[in-house]
Formats: sequence, C-alpha cells, structure tokens
Amino acid sequence: MLNEGWRMNDEEHQDKIETERVARLASSSPEPDVVREYEARYYEPRKPKAKPRSYSTMNISDEERQWAAIAHASIWLTMLGGLFTAGFVVPMSIFLPLVIYFMYRKRSDYVSFHALQAFVLQLLSTVGVLAVLVVGGVAWALGMVIALLAIFVLAGIVLVPLWGLLGVALALLIVITPFAALFFGTVAGVQTYNRMDYRYPFVAKWVDRQLAGGFLNTL
Repeated sequence: MLNEGWRMNDEEHQDKIETERVARLASSSPEPDVVREYEARYYEPRKPKAKPRSYSTMNISDEERQWAAIAHASIWLTMLGGLFTAGFVVPMSIFLPLVIYFMYRKRSDYVSFHALQAFVLQLLSTVGVLAVLVVGGVAWALGMVIALLAIFVLAGIVLVPLWGLLGVALALLIVITPFAALFFGTVAGVQTYNRMDYRYPFVAKWVDRQLAGGFLNTL
C-alpha cells in the first residue's frame, strides 16, 4: 500500500511539473499581433523570378516581319562585308540589328526580340572568333614552342603531335563558327519574313530573360 501511494504521489508530481512547463512555454510564446508586426517590419518577401515573355505571331504587320527579317539577314552584310573589306565594315555592320532594336523596342516586342537576337549572334560570332584567333593563336604558338623544346627531354615527341591536333581543332572552330552563324541567321530571316517566331539555340533564352526583367528591360 505504501509503495502504491508513493507511486501515485510521484505520478501526480510529474504531471504537475509537466503542466507547469507547458504553461511556461505557452506564456513565453509571442502573441500573434507581435509576430505580425515583426513580419511587417522586418520580413522582405522574395521577389518572383521574371518569366520570359511570349511573342505572338498572330497580328504581325508586314512592316514588323520585314524589319525582323532584315535584322537577321544583316549577318550577310557582316560576313560578306568583312570578307571583301578585310573586316573594315564589321564594327559598323554588327550594330545594324541593335539600331533596329532601339527603333522598335517600344513599338513591337516581336521586332525588338528578333533584332536583339540577331545582334547577340553577330557579336558572338565576330568578337568570339576574333578572341579565339588572337588569344587562342598566341597560346597555341607558345605551347608549340614549349612542346618543340621538350623534344630534347623526349616529352616533346608526344606533346608536339597532340598540340598539333589542338591547333587543327582550333582552326576548324574559327572556320566553322562564321558559317554556322550565317546558316542560323539565314534560317531566322526566312522564318521571320514568313511571320514565324524563330529562336537561336541558347541565345534566344538569354535575350528572352533580359527583355522580360533583366538589364535591357530596365534600360
């Protein structure tokens, strides 16, 4: 009997302690009004990520399709002009799509999107090729010199052929890039002239996001 009474008293004591602990926790929790005031004062809601806009082809005018096609087709002027003038007209011709973009950026989403696409493609294909030609060419030449000098320690026997293959791959990249850009620009010019929405791989997504909520949109 004593043991049972002792156990009952012990259980009642534990229940009392637990009840007091819960009461303390409840009393120490902030009031809903306090929480709402804190959130209103210090909480900054996360801004939703800007989504790319869509460019409808349903109501495109003849003027819009013509200027979009001109922006894409201007890559022929850049490539042929660069070929026959030793690159003299390239610094001017690559900016023709950008001029079209500024002409239509507040008048036509369709034209501004395609003009900016065309400008980015021409900029990457010309400046990119020039950078690869200069920087890559210098790096390859220095590497080949080192590989030739390494022949004296036998390592060059392996390095020279490998570096030669790298040079061939670099030359192919320089030659193929302009033709690839010309191909995409021609296809885009034909598609937009026929009232279609053509998107360059990789380039279109970046341009889309810039126009939707990036730097170019705020500019």
